[in-house]
Amino acid sequence: MAIDFGEKEREFIEGLKENTGRDLAEWMQAITDARLPHRNDIIDWLRHKGLMFSKASWLERIHHNGGRPIYAGVPSGAAPRRPARRRPEPRLAPSAVLRTAPPGPPAATPAAPISPPAAPAKPAPMPPATSVPADIDTLLAKAKAYRPLAQLILAKVRQAAPAAALSLRESAVAIGQPSPFALLGVSPKEVRLHLALGDHPFDETLKKGQAGGGLGKGEVLSHMLVLNDARQVDARLTELISQAASRTGN
Repeated sequence: MAIDFGEKEREFIEGLKENTGRDLAEWMQAITDARLPHRNDIIDWLRHKGLMFSKASWLERIHHNGGRPIYAGVPSGAAPRRPARRRPEPRLAPSAVLRTAPPGPPAATPAAPISPPAAPAKPAPMPPATSVPADIDTLLAKAKAYRPLAQLILAKVRQAAPAAALSLRESAVAIGQPSPFALLGVSPKEVRLHLALGDHPFDETLKKGQAGGGLGKGEVLSHMLVLNDARQVDARLTELISQAASRTGN
């Protein structure tokens, strides 16, 4: 079945705000403000923002087109279509080929058998991925384009405190028992990580958390980070998570 790229582009643009938190004009301005020199740099930058490669590439093409959709003004059904794949033609049976083919040259003397190459060494097995309960994975899916970022942050939290229990709290994941030391809040617009850091100083990225961090007055999560880029998940963030876990005995 042929694919109507014009219709796919219209659906892609209409769903940008809901799926990524920004509409087309906001993405075009963000790309311009980034001042990246090459088209591949723009695509990599967009992928760090949580977009799949195909979506990032499409946004880059629209930006390269002056911010105008590639198929703007093209009526539905008139945009280029990817043709359906041709069915392979039936092949003749070997017996039919032998009956119609002309006589070939005399058979050559068979060459000496060649020993097969040694099988390559098997790569070392990868460590198993940290499993996440189904209900929490369902919550992470609500982050849409930020779901990979939420999964990465949660993996870093689990690395810092492997034994910490996870529990679902409405639109967030609480980490640690009996006193949670972290709360991961997800939405299609951003990911927020609340941490119990006590009197740790605040700065431009490590802000004062809401009272209770959404967990209740008895569970004070004093600090909060707003995360929307995988590059924010760095060594400093890992250290802050470890400090919060240590303070609460997790």
